[in-house]
Amino acid sequence: MSDADYGTVQHGRNPDNPPLEWFVEKRHGHSADSTERNIRLRVDFFRRWLNNNLSWVIYGDDNEETYVEKRDKWGEKVIQHETEVNWTTGGNLRPENLSIDDAQNYFQALSACPRYSGSAEASHVKAIRQFYEFVLNRGHSWYTSTGNPIELALNEGGDKIIGSISSRTPEIISVDEMGDYIRSFSHPLFETVTALMAKTTIRRGVIHNLDLKDVYLNHPACDWDVHRELRHKDRPFIYIPSTPEEGKLWEDRQRVPKSSNKTSVDRTIPIDDELRDLLLRWLTVHPGSLESNTPLFVSLFRNWGDRIHAQTVQHKIREHSEELGYWYEAYDDDNINPHYFRHWSTSVIDERLEATGAGGQATTTKLIRGDEEDTMDNYTHWSDDRVKRYLDVCPKFYD
Repeated sequence: MSDADYGTVQHGRNPDNPPLEWFVEKRHGHSADSTERNIRLRVDFFRRWLNNNLSWVIYGDDNEETYVEKRDKWGEKVIQHETEVNWTTGGNLRPENLSIDDAQNYFQALSACPRYSGSAEASHVKAIRQFYEFVLNRGHSWYTSTGNPIELALNEGGDKIIGSISSRTPEIISVDEMGDYIRSFSHPLFETVTALMAKTTIRRGVIHNLDLKDVYLNHPACDWDVHRELRHKDRPFIYIPSTPEEGKLWEDRQRVPKSSNKTSVDRTIPIDDELRDLLLRWLTVHPGSLESNTPLFVSLFRNWGDRIHAQTVQHKIREHSEELGYWYEAYDDDNINPHYFRHWSTSVIDERLEATGAGGQATTTKLIRGDEEDTMDNYTHWSDDRVKRYLDVCPKFYD
């Protein structure tokens, strides 16, 4: 069926506009002006999301001018689709092809919009759910086999996304359980990735961005040039920039924008002996040349040898959690997903610092997490005592 045809219906005259516009005019053409205007705004947001055209999202094909304009307008509220969920659609997703997973990603986009509160998010979802009800009731030929993906997504946990302002409260499993979880990957790539997240609180976007220059391992086989922030370290450290370098090199290296890190400061984090050994083991099977600009983690699956994608990390961890019984339902706080490690690591390290009576536990935890600018001086000046405190409490998984 060509785009010039807008489908047939079992009840009423066939539409003479694309379905979204047909819905607005047919369903709300007799509504109050303010109601019709609000419906149009909500439909327009949905349409722009379908077309990868949300004004505060940084997309991979944005040019430098667009990037700067979005940053100037939205500041730290600019959202990049690889932070926690990939809600990009490819730019050509049609309403009749919306899946349940697509609908949940639409909820995520609404929830991330810096202009909307919980009630606004709910009203948007209500309008689009009504659209699908309308085309189904009319027996529209493009929709009769799809059901109402908005309704189905809400029933599968999507209601927890919309309008939620509560903080996450995951159940923190024991260090022994986390060790079992990590070791049971039985794969040098994902044992290293998950151990790194569990020891340092870093997000999966950082996993994607890291290059060898960002890691100092103090080992004769690791002779690449490191970042200047690691140049004078006398023990293994990892460097995490608040913003990956931009320009041609940034593009060639396929790093993603600033919000993949989501911290406003550059930070360095000590690497304990166990993590160093895991990294060295991974590098023995790393398929690339071990040079400064080589991505630290690359795929050994699809896109073999390319910088590992954040969605690959998401998929592999979810798959592993389902196999081990650490996955419950959609958006459950207790699911072990990539973001779970940030909560887990923060909780375990801070609790251990407190239990040992070591001073400055809050500052040490902020150093690791990259939370606040008022501790910025500490981010590149780890004292020997502070390094020792962290290494003493850093969880071990291979004892």
